[in-house]
Amino acid sequence: MQVFLHLGLHKTGTSSAQLFLQENRELIWPRAALVLPGRIRAVEGAVFAHHYDRDGGSLAAITAAMRAFLGTMALGPKRRILISSENLLGPMPRGLTPAPYPDAAAIIRALIAGFDRFDWPVQVTPYLSIRAQGPWVESLWAHQIRKAQPIPFIEDLESFRSRMNRVTQAEQIDILRRDLAEIRLVTQDVAGFDGLPFGAGQPFLDFLGLTAAQRAAFQPVFRRNVAPPRAVTEALLQLNRQGLDEEALAAAKRALLAAAGLEQTSEKDEA
Repeated sequence: MQVFLHLGLHKTGTSSAQLFLQENRELIWPRAALVLPGRIRAVEGAVFAHHYDRDGGSLAAITAAMRAFLGTMALGPKRRILISSENLLGPMPRGLTPAPYPDAAAIIRALIAGFDRFDWPVQVTPYLSIRAQGPWVESLWAHQIRKAQPIPFIEDLESFRSRMNRVTQAEQIDILRRDLAEIRLVTQDVAGFDGLPFGAGQPFLDFLGLTAAQRAAFQPVFRRNVAPPRAVTEALLQLNRQGLDEEALAAAKRALLAAAGLEQTSEKDEA
């Protein structure tokens, strides 16, 4: 069994990748089982719990949750699986920990351990979509500003950037490659997606090893969940700082985004 395990990172084209998989699910199904965030919430919840507990018991709970989830699927030794959920590494980084994903290696090991429920060999390939540090941090910052939440996010970009740069994304990936040296870790920079025939969906088709004729039936998708222009984000930040009650702030942000031809960001990052 071969498994392609897409773990994010957050704000690296994951929504576009998942839209591609969803839109092409009928073509994917004969070739691989497909798991998108809505199907794997219990495992995401175990990962989020570990983010706060960070002990052996919470790691074991991740493995147990993955094992239980796999038990709900009809799978055989030759069946491939595509899994995509950026929440399987934990919450979206906010610079509250030195590293963006402080326990990523242990979480990945715990997730992979769940596949021991099968009596046949399983090869899990973790895949991380990545992004240059500057645009990534700004996208994370913009998301927190745009998002509706009980305590509005009011931090300026430079303060947020200084905390996020304590351990950069590239340094985090290097740590993962060192700590998971025996595991083949695949990465793809989103900067290259626009040059690929299927954009954020390309790594999944590459994993499936499809011929050019087979790929021709797949439909590419446009990028989604893109951050608003910087001026819009700054205007949203000023709204967050005005001390409005939650309902009034949400209405003001909806109006501002609508005027800019945008919608309020989803809560997909909250397991």
